[in-house]
Amino acid sequence: MKNIIKTSIVLSLLMLLNSCNEKCNHEDHAVNNTRPSNAITYKEMAAMFHQYDVGQKKVLDKYRGDFTGNKNDTIESVSHYYEINQLKQYIAYLEKISKDKEISLTGIRIFSAAYPKNYKDKSLSGRHTLIFMPTAEIEGNKSVAFEPLYSKMKTPIKFTEFLNKYSSEETKQVMRASFFSFLQDPSGDDLESSGANKLKPTPPM
Repeated sequence: MKNIIKTSIVLSLLMLLNSCNEKCNHEDHAVNNTRPSNAITYKEMAAMFHQYDVGQKKVLDKYRGDFTGNKNDTIESVSHYYEINQLKQYIAYLEKISKDKEISLTGIRIFSAAYPKNYKDKSLSGRHTLIFMPTAEIEGNKSVAFEPLYSKMKTPIKFTEFLNKYSSEETKQVMRASFFSFLQDPSGDDLESSGANKLKPTPPM
């Protein structure tokens, strides 16, 4: 399901990319601090929040209640927080590892996900969250999530090439641009990614 919070964070990231300071090391285009064209008004924002509140939020809140079985824990996360310097560092990191492979970083794709039942922080178990992945142009599509850590020189590789090793059959059957799973490889091995999460959601915070 689409989440209005994802839209808000996408806009924030785009605004950040347009106003990033010298530490971000942008070389392909000039950056400035003028109001970006994708910024919205409060009237537009209120309309989108309303549609979410009367649609997806009701379904997600019901799922939250069913998941926890706790009448005092029936509100799904409605926002996610990233400290500004973490965002800047993440973008700078993506630019560096992409540049090292001579791959043009086109943006960041944000995926909806949920913390697994056995997540170490029980207050986050089952809660909605977001996964950030860098994008590059692949087969004419400039918004394909890819893995710069393991891509070859000038050849971006879709992050699903590595993700499938850890994915459930249900996740593999989801047909969209890309996807993510928190399931672990039965062998106990793991693989670093260039993806980001570690969000502070509200609620429960």
